[in-house]
Amino acid sequence: MGIGRKEFIRLSSFALVGLSIDPLNAVAVNQNAYVNKKLGILFHKPKNWGFIAVKDFGKIKSEQLIGEGLEDTQEEIWEALGDPICIATKYYQDKPEYKGVFSPTITLNITPKEELAGLGHETLEELMAMSEFGTARVLKDFQVIKRYEPYYISDCKFFEHDAEYLFEHVELNAPLKVDLKVLKAEHNGFYYDFNCHQSKVQNQFAGKEFEEFKKSIRLL
Repeated sequence: MGIGRKEFIRLSSFALVGLSIDPLNAVAVNQNAYVNKKLGILFHKPKNWGFIAVKDFGKIKSEQLIGEGLEDTQEEIWEALGDPICIATKYYQDKPEYKGVFSPTITLNITPKEELAGLGHETLEELMAMSEFGTARVLKDFQVIKRYEPYYISDCKFFEHDAEYLFEHVELNAPLKVDLKVLKAEHNGFYYDFNCHQSKVQNQFAGKEFEEFKKSIRLL
């Protein structure tokens, strides 16, 4: 259902106050706020984190190792997964002291329902089961460890679960255990997929930041 256009415009205007933008632009970022008018979504990233520029997505993907043992190449797997529309991360600056340090990160992927038509699922629950199976093939030792009761944000039903996997990266000598919180929703003909990554092994906690981020989400 969403919060309604009038309320969404009011919240967007408040989030973008002081920012000079072209009214025709669909996406705007103002300090901690992210507003996507085309997709009807607004949220705030954690304070002092940074948004990653779209032009840098390629570098990020090239450094993470995925799909070990699959016939498809890493490039083919990334192409099939698609790019997120937004990435917010704690250590967004490229500094020597961050080398080998896992950066808590939030990503948002949005997929039109029509792109997944005919794949053998009719509900979001069925899609999630298929998605988890595919993720387990891409991320090493991926497993879901806790599921939550569904809840509502902007009158939209959200599903949430916690998972873990081994993060493999060119800067790491060995795989690193990472904790993943996943939020999924279906709204206005799109599937929304939020992924919140942190590493307790490296003491890179972001549970509080993830909860504050979740509370900031608004859907039109």
